[in-house]
Parts: sequence; C-alpha cells; structure tokens
Amino acid sequence: MRRIRMLMLAAALASPVTAGAKEPIGAAGLRAIEGKVPPQGWYPDGYYDIRIAAEGQIADFPRDNLTMDWGDGQPPYYDVIDCNAEYVSLDETDPLTARYGGVALEVARLRAEFERLKYPVAVYAEPLLAFEKAMIEDAKAAPEPMSEADIAAADAAAMSAEEAASAAASAAADGAMAADAPDAAADPADGGYFENDPYYRLAQAVEANRARLAPKLPKVVADGGCGAGEGNPVIVRTSPPQGEVLMINAFAFKVCTRKKPDPWDRFACKWNEIETGVDQTLSGRYVYQVKWPDGTVRKGTREIVPSYDDEPKVTVTFKKTGS
Repeated sequence: MRRIRMLMLAAALASPVTAGAKEPIGAAGLRAIEGKVPPQGWYPDGYYDIRIAAEGQIADFPRDNLTMDWGDGQPPYYDVIDCNAEYVSLDETDPLTARYGGVALEVARLRAEFERLKYPVAVYAEPLLAFEKAMIEDAKAAPEPMSEADIAAADAAAMSAEEAASAAASAAADGAMAADAPDAAADPADGGYFENDPYYRLAQAVEANRARLAPKLPKVVADGGCGAGEGNPVIVRTSPPQGEVLMINAFAFKVCTRKKPDPWDRFACKWNEIETGVDQTLSGRYVYQVKWPDGTVRKGTREIVPSYDDEPKVTVTFKKTGS
C-alpha cells in the first residue's frame, strides 16, 4: 500500500500544467491578515513579517485536495504533510527568510487547512503553536542557509567522500552496506515519521482533540510517503516575442511587500531576468512582470509545474493580451 501511495502522489506531481495568471495579494491585504494571526512573544526578530507573508502566499495558492481517500473502504483522512510543500532557497530571498520561510509557510498552510476543513479552533490552536515553536527552534539551530550552488557543491563533496570510503572498505563490508542501506531507507517506522518528529506530534495532538471534540470530522494523520524526483527543464516564451521577462518567487515577493514600498521595483527585491526560448529550471509559484518594446507591461502570478521523466517539456507563454 505504501508503494502504491508513493506512485499515485508522484503521478499527481508529474502533471505538466501551468496555472492561469492572477494579481498577488498586496500590502493592504497582508496587513488585514494581522488580525487573524497575532504575533507571539517568542517569535524571532523579523519572523512576523515572514509569517504574515506566508499567510498571504497560502491564500493565493491553496492546496486543492485536503483529504485523502485511497478507495480501501476506510473513511477519508487529513494528512498534515503536504508532499508539494514550498521550499525557498537563499538564491530567491534574503537569509532570514531562507532560514524561517519554510516554517512560516507550513504553519500558515496548516492553519488555513484546519480552518477550511472546519475543525474547531480548540482542536488545533494549541498543538499548532507548539508545532511552530518547535520548528522555529529547529530552524534557529540549523546551519546557515546556502545557495543552490553551495548545496550542489556540498552534495558533490559528500558523494566523493562516500565513494572514497566505499573504495577503501572491504568487499564484504561493501556487500553488507549495500544490502542494509535500502532496507534502512525504504521503510523507516510508519513512513519515516517518528514520535519525536514535529509533524507526528502535531497529528497526534490534533487527532486526540478531534476524537474528543469533533469526532465526525476527518481523522488527522502524519502519513507522507512522498517522492517524485526533479522535474524537466521549462521553456519560457512571450507572445508576441521580444518581451522582457522578470520573475520572483511568489513568497519572496510577499516578504518584500512587507518590507519595501515598491516590491515591483526590480532592484528592490530578488527579481530574476529570464531568458526566453532556452531551458530553465523553474518549478513553483512566481510573480512576474513582462515588458514589451512598445511599453506594454503585464503583471501577475503563475504556478509552474514541470513535466517529469520522458514527458515533453512544459512551455510557459506570457501573453501581451488575453489570459
């Protein structure tokens, strides 16, 4: 069953679809969120802006399907783990957001999803605060955020070291390691979420409250079972041609909106100029602005989902007129 679930999730993530454009939530919309999400005394300096920006991001890009039904005769349930959760790298934003952005996005997603599924606040509020506090502490203790290039270099160095150690080991030791490694990686207890994992603890606490206060609502679990690999390159084009394409991670744009008077200023935030007609590594949610030689400018947001494996490359076209 676990293998079937992973294959189904991978197939869902592999769909080469690009969402339509829409305007991102602005500074006033983000300020309005503050009434629903008050700051906590234990928030690190600068985190509250990131937290509010995360709420705006989830409002702009909600998850479509919140409950899972595998057709096995069991009632649908809510999994606190989202296999398509966002990741923000240092290449896309500032160091503080790179450190705490993932935490803020997950807390905002979970809060919004509990609310959409109509769980009473008493079911999830305290467990979610405990989850957020634990995740913040983990983020504080984590190494300094790295750029994608630094991560790739570190991975390559680790792989070289591992290969050297493997070559130095005896054939018998190599055989034992090769036999043991797949078992250790393939099926850690309960999908890899141990009792000290924040998601597991969150699910356990919320589920206990649900069973007592809202037993008719979907069961809450920490199941996971994710895995889809890296997507294929994406081609960006403009119609008509010769449009200048600037893109920024949509969450990074919202953080910038909290901090800068004009987040559309290409020099105020981490806008990237995208060369058209060539392979680009793009996946996720973006804000864009495209300018044509006659001065026409189109702005909006777009979610880009690349193809996978042998599927054709996805082409993302920004149009001067129309949708």
